[in-house]
Amino acid sequence: MNQRFFSRSENQEVSCIINRIFLVLFTLLSLALVFVAITSKMLTPLLTGVLIGTVVILLLLVWLLSLLHPTKVRRTIATILALILSAAFAVGIYYAQITVNALKNITSGGVETAEMVVCVRIDDQRELSDLLRERFGVLEELDPHNTKAALLKIQDEFYVTANTKSYASASELVDALLNSDINVMLINRAYLDMLSELDGYQDLDTKIREVRTISVTSEDDTDTPSPVPLPEHSKDPEEDDEVFTVYISGSDSRSSDVLATGRSDVNIIATVNPNTRQVLLLSTPRDYYVPLSIADEGDLPDKLTHAGIYGIDVSKDTLAQFYDIDIDYYFRVNFTGFEDIIDALGGIEVNSQYDFKSGGYHFTQGINHMDGAMALSYVRERYAFPNGDYQRGIHQMQVITAVIQKAMSPEILTNYNSLLNAAQNSFVTSVPYDLVGTLVRSQLSNGGAWTINSYYVSGTGSSDYTYSIPNQKAYVTIPDYSTVDTAKEMMQKVRLGHSLATS
Repeated sequence: MNQRFFSRSENQEVSCIINRIFLVLFTLLSLALVFVAITSKMLTPLLTGVLIGTVVILLLLVWLLSLLHPTKVRRTIATILALILSAAFAVGIYYAQITVNALKNITSGGVETAEMVVCVRIDDQRELSDLLRERFGVLEELDPHNTKAALLKIQDEFYVTANTKSYASASELVDALLNSDINVMLINRAYLDMLSELDGYQDLDTKIREVRTISVTSEDDTDTPSPVPLPEHSKDPEEDDEVFTVYISGSDSRSSDVLATGRSDVNIIATVNPNTRQVLLLSTPRDYYVPLSIADEGDLPDKLTHAGIYGIDVSKDTLAQFYDIDIDYYFRVNFTGFEDIIDALGGIEVNSQYDFKSGGYHFTQGINHMDGAMALSYVRERYAFPNGDYQRGIHQMQVITAVIQKAMSPEILTNYNSLLNAAQNSFVTSVPYDLVGTLVRSQLSNGGAWTINSYYVSGTGSSDYTYSIPNQKAYVTIPDYSTVDTAKEMMQKVRLGHSLATS
């Protein structure tokens, strides 16, 4: 009998220990959940209060069940409740934390990178170590920071200071190599991509060989001066202080590096008014012939897409200068990575104005359900349309709008982890995390849909010399300033809180 009594007593003691362990675990997870929710800055004061109140009530319920008139049944119920709620809170903490981490990565701005390539003629089989006594052709004045950073990396690796000869343009540098005036060149890959659009250079990859790729960043120490930022635009006193403008830049190339400098195929200005819940997406053609923000007075204008070679801030400032506005932030989009986001969302619905084929897909006039690969083909195509690049800009805005609308639906919960991972690989922005939190809190507090309008400026195709290639004509689009003036008026209306007709 004593043995049975002691056995029962031991079982009760073990049960009490397990109960206390789960109670402590539940309490710690409750505190952690509240801490993560508050520090995320995503919840409104009301929702924060509701969360804290709910957690306190659950804590009291579980502890009172366990401690007030304790019986085996009450203690067992308390233990099971603590276990279930602990699991639920742990899942909540996990998803809250990965969301915060993803948003902080996306809003970090990142560090721009550039790929500098050492090239020789196609029949030259020497490696970089064999070329150190040669004079390197470079673009010292056109691309000073990246050139100097790459030369310093060569110096650090081989303990040799390379002799250089500077050329005024990328075409002159490439011509010098092909004509054997020099035997090796160091050039930004973005310039090679730019030249590939010009007559006489489309088959350049069959004439030169890349010996070494040297990755440099905008933070590499070279003592070269940074571009001077534009002075702030004077605001209309009636403009809403909460309105902000974002330059959306991206490439529909097959590069996977969202931070790589290069030509920007996507050039959209988003004017956002959180109070009227209105967004205007303004698309500017990649070939628009505009003065670059880094150009001196008297310098040639350039194709807008070329501004991206000199960095995201140059593209942003060039558009700000052209439209005479302030652009507060940038948002880099990698359309190749965008494919994964669309797949994680379960596809998107896009209304095509044309019936056409591209990339092995048939797009019908009207609503098309697209997965990521199909959407990527949709935003890349421009030759199938009478208005070419303008239509591609419209498609880009359609896909961005469709992704935003789908991302605001409950369907994002089905593949949440995949969506966050894809987003981190596809987006980088200078929009601060606190502003994202403010927008989320506003949406949770006020609810309601946003009105997204779009517009694109147009122009006339022509051929002219450019800032980046001053010695050879390139295809450009001469702006139609009547459409530019309309765009300015539309952006001002959004800033003033006036409603735009849905486009």
